[in-house]
Amino acid sequence: MPQTVIGLDIGQSTIKAVLFTKKGLTGGRILAFETLDISACGGIEPVLKKLTENKSFSKIPCCVCLPLTEVMFRQVNLPFHDDNKIRKTLAFELEPLIPLPIDEVAADYLTIPDDGLFVAALAKKSIRDWIEKIEGNLGNVSIIDVSSTSLAAQILSDRSPSSCGVILDIGAVSTAAVFYENGAIVQIRSLAFGGNQITQALANDMSVEKDEAEQLKIKANYPASCAKVDSVCSHFCSELKNTIEYMKLNGALQNDPAHITITGGCALFVPLQKELKNSFSIPLEVLDLLRSKQLEIDENIVSKHPPQIMNTALAAAMRASAGRKSFNFRQGEFATQNAGFDIKEQLKWLAVVAGIVFFLAAVNQFLDYRLQTQNLAGIKKHIAFLFKKNLPEAPAVIDPVPQLQTKLAENKKSFGFYEGAQDVPVVDLLKEISGLISTSHDIVINDFSYENSTVSIKAQAKNIDDVTAVKNELRQSKYFKDVTIGSTSLAKDGSKVDFDLRVELK
Repeated sequence: MPQTVIGLDIGQSTIKAVLFTKKGLTGGRILAFETLDISACGGIEPVLKKLTENKSFSKIPCCVCLPLTEVMFRQVNLPFHDDNKIRKTLAFELEPLIPLPIDEVAADYLTIPDDGLFVAALAKKSIRDWIEKIEGNLGNVSIIDVSSTSLAAQILSDRSPSSCGVILDIGAVSTAAVFYENGAIVQIRSLAFGGNQITQALANDMSVEKDEAEQLKIKANYPASCAKVDSVCSHFCSELKNTIEYMKLNGALQNDPAHITITGGCALFVPLQKELKNSFSIPLEVLDLLRSKQLEIDENIVSKHPPQIMNTALAAAMRASAGRKSFNFRQGEFATQNAGFDIKEQLKWLAVVAGIVFFLAAVNQFLDYRLQTQNLAGIKKHIAFLFKKNLPEAPAVIDPVPQLQTKLAENKKSFGFYEGAQDVPVVDLLKEISGLISTSHDIVINDFSYENSTVSIKAQAKNIDDVTAVKNELRQSKYFKDVTIGSTSLAKDGSKVDFDLRVELK
C-alpha cells in the first residue's frame, strides 16, 4: 500500500489539512481535505482534536508547514559549499543577526545564486511545542517546513533555471511574498494585506455587514469596481513595488520579477488580479497545484474546496517525497525523536524493492546465459561447417584445431603450399608464369598444382596455336627445365581448346 501522509498548513487564523497518498514516481491522490478556524474551535489543540474526529486523519505521519510569523529569514555568505562545514559555521554567522540566543534557535538553509545562503531560523521551544501538540493528537511529525518555501519548492520544480518572479500566498490577515531568481528562493516578506481587509473594504463599498460581504466575495457577487476595494488593492500593489525596489537596492534581488503567481483565499478576487496586472504588466498565474501536478482527487471533495485553498497543505504533503528542496527543522537534536514514517511500512517496501531487484538480476543472468549459450552453439556449428568443408574425409569432429593443423602440415609437405622442392615459392612461380605469357593470348588457367618439382596446369586457349605459343614462352623461364603439352581437346561449346601443361623445375 502506498505511504499516506497529512499535509498540515498552519496559518494565523486557520489550519488546513490534506490527506495525500503518493502513486508512482510523480503522481498522487488527495483522499480528504479539512479547513478549521482556530478562533471558532478555541485554539490550536482543539483544532487538532477536532481533526482527529475524521478517522482518516488518525495516526498518519504529518508534514507540517508553519506560518511566517514564527520564522526569521536572513541572507548570509560563506566561502565554502560543504554541508557539514556550513552547519558548523552557520550559528556563528547568525548570532549577531537574530534577537534570540543562538543556542535557543534551530536553523536550516537553502543555496541561492552567487554562493549565498538563504537561512531560516526558528526557536527550538516552538519546534518542541508543535511536535508535542501534533503528535499528541495526530501521527508522527516527519517534516517541519515553512508554508511559503514548501509551496515555492513545488512551483519552482516546473520553472526554468533562469526564471525570476514572485509568489503571493494571500492569507486572511497577511500575504507571504516569496521572491525567486535564477530558479532559487532569495527572499521572503510578509505584507500586511489579506482577505479580511478586502472583505472590510467590500462591506464599506456595498454598505453591508462583514459576514455578508464575505459571502459576496466568495460567490464573486460584487461590482466590477468599488472605490474602497480598489484603494486597498492599489495600496497593496504599491507596497509590493516598494519592497521589490528596496530588495534591488540592497542586492537581495538583481532583476525585476518577470512572473507573478498568486494563491490563497483571495487569489480569484477579480479586482486584485486586475490591479496586479495593471501595476506590474507581467504575466499573472493563479496557482492550481492539483492541475499542474496532474494529481487525482476523490469525487466527494472535488467540488467542496477550491484548489487555491488546498495548495499550501498539498505542497506540505508532497514535501514527504520531494527531497531537500525546502527547509526542514525536524533534524539535528530533533531528528532522534522523528519516527518518520512507519518503520514496518518502510521495511515492507524495502523488501518489495529488494525482491524486484533480485528478480531482475536473476532474469538478467538467465537471459545472459541463454544468449551466451546460443552464441556458443552458433560458433560450434560454424566450426563444424568449416571443418567438413576443408576436411571432408574425416569421420568425426573430435578436436577440430589439431585435426586441421595436422591436415595443413600434410598438405604443405605434399604440395609445397608455400614453397616447392627447389625452395621456389609458389608466389614466384605464379609471377613468372604471369610475366612470360603474352597478354595477346586469350588464356584462362582453371587449375594449378605444384608437387615434387612438377607444376601441372589446366587451362583454356582460343586455338591450338596459342597453346604452342604459351609452351614456347614458358620454356624461357629461369626456373623451368622442360615444358610439355599433355592432353588437348575442344571445349564443350567448341569455340576454345582445353589443354594440360606439365612443367618440370630445374
